Amino acid sequence: MRKLMLTLALLCATPALAADKRVAPPDLSGLQGVEAQAFYLALDAVIWGYPVVFFEDLMRGRTAEDAEAVTGNPRSQVNELARVRKLRGPEYKQIATPNNDTLYIQSFMDLSREPLVLTVPAVDDERYYGIQLWDPNGDTFGYVSTRTTGRKAGDYVLVGPSWSGEIPEELSRIESAYDNAVYWGRVGVEGPDDVSRANEIQDGMLITPLSAFLAGESATVDVAFSEARVAYTPPADLPDELLFYDKLAHALKFTPPKPGQDAVVADSLSQIGFRDGNTSFDFKSLSDAERSGLAKAYLFGQHLMDVNAQTTGEEVNGWRWSRQAGIMGTDYLFRAAWAKWYTGGNRPEEAIYMDGRKDSDGAPLDGGKTYTFQFEADALPPVSAFWSLSMYQASDGSFVANPIDRYSIGTFTEGLEYAEDGSLTIYIQNEAPTDDAPRANWLPAPEGAFYMNLRLYVPDNSLAEGTWAPPYVNAKQN
Repeated sequence: MRKLMLTLALLCATPALAADKRVAPPDLSGLQGVEAQAFYLALDAVIWGYPVVFFEDLMRGRTAEDAEAVTGNPRSQVNELARVRKLRGPEYKQIATPNNDTLYIQSFMDLSREPLVLTVPAVDDERYYGIQLWDPNGDTFGYVSTRTTGRKAGDYVLVGPSWSGEIPEELSRIESAYDNAVYWGRVGVEGPDDVSRANEIQDGMLITPLSAFLAGESATVDVAFSEARVAYTPPADLPDELLFYDKLAHALKFTPPKPGQDAVVADSLSQIGFRDGNTSFDFKSLSDAERSGLAKAYLFGQHLMDVNAQTTGEEVNGWRWSRQAGIMGTDYLFRAAWAKWYTGGNRPEEAIYMDGRKDSDGAPLDGGKTYTFQFEADALPPVSAFWSLSMYQASDGSFVANPIDRYSIGTFTEGLEYAEDGSLTIYIQNEAPTDDAPRANWLPAPEGAFYMNLRLYVPDNSLAEGTWAPPYVNAKQN
């Protein structure tokens, strides 16, 4: 984190990123003295603490009465599953870079009272599903999936750190380092006609308190517990620009710093108004200069996340991916960027996400141009499940509305046309192809800036070992 501070002068020169989710950096030219000290301390806090604040905001939003309208997900209480019944499209803007390949089934869980039993049904041969378990920092710590546990029905017990009871031997045990965790389930869909079958599989996925499961009882939703868990009201006189810090203090009540590795940042919080073991925020103790430093730090921290999301990882033929995805540890900046831009992304062994933002000449992708993306016959993505290429607005990471309602293209796209030699060319452009290019191979782009994500579900090791690489995105010469 301290190394990060040495890069400020360079990053201040980074061009402001476009609207919506992206945040332009504040003016730091006059930063000095008390304001500067508060800024640097607070910047550490913002980057370190962003994921846990984001976790609490997401959980709170899912329980609200207007959850479906605001979050794009069915309303669900803590420890209750929300089943998304249709594939996502451009109307969904709550989380950046969603997929259009799977149906989600999700829950924000609290394990402080007792373990939860995760039940899965048997699934069809060749069907992909994955239940990813991640903690409030965004690190993935477990899977129940076709890759890890197979396609048979089963029950798995998720146990938090504060519980010490006995688990029946016939139940598989999964340990959570925190009493908070996220169930991020995905059920693969092989096209529009397959949605109803995927819905049936969703219905067979359950979470049940251990005591109810052992008693043979169905799960009941404890609304009172859920409401108490998500309750949060900031002080009425808290300045808006300091809201993040009050939310951070609240989040640390439920997700404390990791012993040892988080100590440097956690111990410094008392210098910027945190009290009671960092679980309350006394903004009134701060001077005007310190408040200004905190406000600027929040904006600059957001800007750094945006920059990191576009530049981190390894570049291969213009595509970026990271071996750290889903397992960020103490790389606090990448962890924060991951939470903001790639919420709930898998670990590489489950799925690889390749971020594409430029063409073979290094120019940013833009819908004013036309592009081709060609896999040779023997170089299609090396996956055990499936692959897809998705299109996103550069400004907010949402899908691009288009006349054929296509937001991704890949393994399950109906009617893809392969050349006689077995190669596959995808046409990326704003308007439908008018020449000999097959319309079935068209991935519609917006009129302006965009980025893409190439997803590899259950990949082999060839990308990591350097024996396979995605092709370049080539701009068509007019």
